Amino acid sequence: MKHKFRNGRIRMPVFCIPLIMLAACNGDGKKSQSKQPVDSAVSIDTTTPAPRQVDTPTLSTSTETYISAIISRKEAIKKQLPAIKAEAAALLYDSLALYMDTALVAITANEQAWLNEYVNYYSEAKGIIIPPAHVQQRINLLATAGIEPWEIGEGYTDLRTVPTFYTNLFKASLPADYRAYLQLRADEDTVLYSADAGLVIPFSLVGKRALNWEKFLETYPDSRFLEAARDLYNGYCEDYLFGEDNTPSFENNQNLRSLIPENKAEYLSFVEQHGHTRTGGIVQKFLDKVNTAKTYDELRQYIQSAIAQL
Repeated sequence: MKHKFRNGRIRMPVFCIPLIMLAACNGDGKKSQSKQPVDSAVSIDTTTPAPRQVDTPTLSTSTETYISAIISRKEAIKKQLPAIKAEAAALLYDSLALYMDTALVAITANEQAWLNEYVNYYSEAKGIIIPPAHVQQRINLLATAGIEPWEIGEGYTDLRTVPTFYTNLFKASLPADYRAYLQLRADEDTVLYSADAGLVIPFSLVGKRALNWEKFLETYPDSRFLEAARDLYNGYCEDYLFGEDNTPSFENNQNLRSLIPENKAEYLSFVEQHGHTRTGGIVQKFLDKVNTAKTYDELRQYIQSAIAQL
C-alpha cells in the first residue's frame, strides 16, 4: 500500500481498482445490463438537485467511445456556462465529475496492458519516457479528453485527468468554495506528492499544504467539499509531523529523542512564522509533547486528537 492524496489517504495498485469498483457496482456479482451513456450533449435542470448515482462502468465500452462522450460533455458545458448562475454551474461540475470517475475506471481497464509496461519505456539515455508508436497513439487519444498517464511509484502508472481539467473548463463560473477547492487540488497535483511509501516533496511544502487547507476550512465552513478538505488537512498535518515509512521524521520510532534535527528546525521555524494559526498550535503541541510522551504511539494519538479539533 502507498499513500496518495486522491479520494482518501490509501491508494491501491491500479490494476485492482476496476475489478473492485465493478464488483461494487454490480452488487451480487451478476453481470449488469446497463450501458455507459454517451450523450453528445449535457443539459441540467437547474431547479432539481443532480442525482448522486454513478453510472455503472462496462468493460465492453471502448476507450474511443468514452473519449468522444467526454469531449461532447465538455463542449456542451462550455456552451451553457456563459448563460447560467454559479449554482447551476456547480450542478454541471457535479455531473461531469461523477461521469469522469466512472469513465476513468473503465478506460484504465481498457488500457491496462500498456499501463502495466509504461515505466519500462523509460530511456536512460534521454531521461524521459519514450513509448512505442502504438502506445503513443493511445496517449495522444487520451490527451484529447484531458487524460494522462501518471506514474505513482513502485512501478505503477495510473490514468488521471490533467490537473487543470476542471479549472480551465469552469474558470470563474463556479461558487467560490468550488473554485478554491479545485484550484488547490490543481496546484497540488502538478507534482507527485508521495511514492514508494515516502514523501516526494519537502516537509516544508507539506506544512504549506496543511496551512492552505486550514484556510479553506475556515473560509468555507459550509462547503460541499468540507469532508474532503478535512481529510486532506488531517493527512497533511500527520505527514508533516511524522512523515511516511521511508521518509520518517524520527530516526527511530522507539526513541522520541531521535527527532531528525532538520525536521525539528523546520517545525521551530514553522511555529515562529505561523504560530497564530491552528496548524502552528498543533506543531507547538508536537514539540512540547515529544519531550514528555512515553511512546511514539502516545505522541501520535495525542496529535491526531489535536488535529481532529479543527
